[in-house]
Amino acid sequence: MIGDFDDSANALWTLYGKEARSHDEARIRTLKDDMDGVLIFAGLFSAILAAFIIDSKQGLQVSPADQTVYYLQQNVAVLAQISRQISSLAPQVAIPSTPPPPYPKFNPLPSAVRVNVFWFMALIFSLSAGLLAILVQQWVCDYMHVFQRYSDPLKSARLRQYLHDGSEGWYMPMVAEAVPGLVHVSLFLFLIGLGDSLLNINTTVGLSTTIPIGISGLFYVFMMFAPIIYPKSPYRNSFSGL
Repeated sequence: MIGDFDDSANALWTLYGKEARSHDEARIRTLKDDMDGVLIFAGLFSAILAAFIIDSKQGLQVSPADQTVYYLQQNVAVLAQISRQISSLAPQVAIPSTPPPPYPKFNPLPSAVRVNVFWFMALIFSLSAGLLAILVQQWVCDYMHVFQRYSDPLKSARLRQYLHDGSEGWYMPMVAEAVPGLVHVSLFLFLIGLGDSLLNINTTVGLSTTIPIGISGLFYVFMMFAPIIYPKSPYRNSFSGL
């Protein structure tokens, strides 16, 4: 047992280090590819989502164009009344001096509020997924540096095992697997908001959109629980292992 920690065991620990490095590199390569995919999708999706939000958030505030039209209509009505009074046979009628009534209090439509809630939440989830993907890539790079810190195979092996136990104890693999799930949640929030928005514009178009969204959502839920019910099922998603 003592011989496992002296210089005569260097060949054993060197072999262990090679096997551990090969195992970690294969795992991290897959993880890095997943994070690269998340970054690309989250970036493109966030840009598209931002374009929708720029247009939809107009429904949460008073439109300056509507205010201008309202006051112009009020001014036209006042001018018309003054013109009628001036040209009437009763010039003793007083010309109104009261200002036009203020613009009515603005209350956004409930559908506009719901759509913006869904889309802003989707944007937050998408950006959070991108941030976590970058952090995961940094974590795995720091983890792999263990093989370059020491030339002594025993020290390198012990430090690698120490960091490996730490990553497992802090659920880093589970966190990394959950990152694509944030993108999935963001996508479904966007689709729900899209269906809600279209239903308030046109029922036919809204139904033709919400039905495929509902079917996709049911299939996603099925993939979440399929591995639990049928362990041999190949259908799974980021939340299947939770």
